[in-house]
Amino acid sequence: MSFFATMNNSLISRTCGVWFARCFGVALMLSLVGCEKDSFEQIDIDIATLGNSSTKPIDIERLESEIRHFCGDCHAPPPPGSIPKAGWASEVDTMFKIYEQSGRNDLSVPLKGEVIEYYRRLAPESISLPTPIEPEVNPPLEFEQTKVSLVPAIYPESPEAPPGIANLTWYDAAEHEVLEESLMLGCDMKSGVVFELKFEQQNLTFGRQVTLNNPCHSTLSDLDRDGVGEFLIADLGSFLPEDHRKGRVLWLRPSDDDSFSVEILFENVGRVTDIQTGDFNGDDQTDLIVAEFGWRDTGNVWMLTQTGIENGIPQFSKQRIDDRHGVIHVPTNDINKDGHMDFISVVSQEHETVELFLNRGDGAFRRQSIFSANSPVWGSTGIDLTDFDADGDVDILYTNGDIFDTFYIVPYHAAHLHENKGDGKWESKVLGNLPGIHRAVAGDLDNDGDQDVVCCSLISRPLEGVSTNDLDAIIWLEQTSEGEFIPHSLEKGNCNHSTVVVADFDEDGDLDIATAQFEDAAIYPRSDVSIWWNNSIIPQ
Repeated sequence: MSFFATMNNSLISRTCGVWFARCFGVALMLSLVGCEKDSFEQIDIDIATLGNSSTKPIDIERLESEIRHFCGDCHAPPPPGSIPKAGWASEVDTMFKIYEQSGRNDLSVPLKGEVIEYYRRLAPESISLPTPIEPEVNPPLEFEQTKVSLVPAIYPESPEAPPGIANLTWYDAAEHEVLEESLMLGCDMKSGVVFELKFEQQNLTFGRQVTLNNPCHSTLSDLDRDGVGEFLIADLGSFLPEDHRKGRVLWLRPSDDDSFSVEILFENVGRVTDIQTGDFNGDDQTDLIVAEFGWRDTGNVWMLTQTGIENGIPQFSKQRIDDRHGVIHVPTNDINKDGHMDFISVVSQEHETVELFLNRGDGAFRRQSIFSANSPVWGSTGIDLTDFDADGDVDILYTNGDIFDTFYIVPYHAAHLHENKGDGKWESKVLGNLPGIHRAVAGDLDNDGDQDVVCCSLISRPLEGVSTNDLDAIIWLEQTSEGEFIPHSLEKGNCNHSTVVVADFDEDGDLDIATAQFEDAAIYPRSDVSIWWNNSIIPQ
């Protein structure tokens, strides 16, 4: 879904719809800011290299103009080098079908056959992927993997379908006074189970659990200000890519019997992929920002403003902040340090943007573009906010590796850093490439004083001409000097990780890694949750 990205939130994004998803009537995408064009244009095909792919003459310049006006009414027209030649017929056909279904007739429609021929003639036969990382004889860090099965701890019997864990989130009690102990919360999107995973050194136990519909992301909260931590759950309502209104915002409160009670705070909306908290209007109450991914006719960003407590349940008024579909993640922070809580939105589907919503102080927001991809097939999957360069402001780790529509993996899938330079300026750069990258998080794994990055890959099915056995599944990007990274492969072949977490789970002074499985065990070896213990001797 680059809608999971909030699997992470990301999974949902492209499971939900192809890059031509309807947004007719929406203005052209925001201007490109720091878009790493070179990494994309390197696979574009020059007209002079076309050869004799077809004997039918076509007017390249005329078609480029027609495509720009037809496709560009909604999104940036995709470069021909975005996917291989064989995929363009179905992609273009989908675009035309969606336009026909929209009921619009105000655009000049080019001939579909000519558009297909244009893309097929300019597209490459195949796309070369980055060379997989060779195993190291003496890696700088060594990790020991522990595989954690949800059977029988969560499921007394093995479920018909293996778990599809969309998200793991670590909550450190030292950082959250509303928690008595640290824990990890997991959301199994397929079975609907939300579960706690607790650590005592390297011993793991399961705690509270509850069964919902399609939970994809969790957020710690204390909405009623009682000093006890609760959890907000983004529930899709249905995994299927359709315009249902089954999405919900759920409030999970710990009960005395080691379970959760569930309250519905917001419902009758499209697929909800993320919920974040903050006091956005300055009234000293906790409000919510809600990402409604939707599909074709649904999709919004909502602000739920808390109006009080009735019968122990927080009440909210709702306000639409953004009416575009495809939003996967909306983390909050005071980005410009003016004392007002802002949020950042990742919009996938055809939009493929990262945008900052600056709070004016009264709950009204001003939108600023941080990054806009130059193609609707870019494949945004998620972000992580961090002070990457330790200069006191918030930077953004961003990933694009979604293949849930096209099922092509491409060389421009990567982890990017959008560095906050202050005064509304952002500088973007690629940190490392990983086909099918779904999530990236920062942490100082080698304890040398700078931030490293851990990335995981999610490739949902076998792909023609490509063996996942040859691809890296988890990589550690070691920062060796400022802005310079060396990639290390932690796992190959099992490209089945929807989420990754970096934290000191066993409290031994170094950072460990947790990942989770999403896809069917018939495709990949079964490993519901994996903990990668950092057993290296870390210099102080």
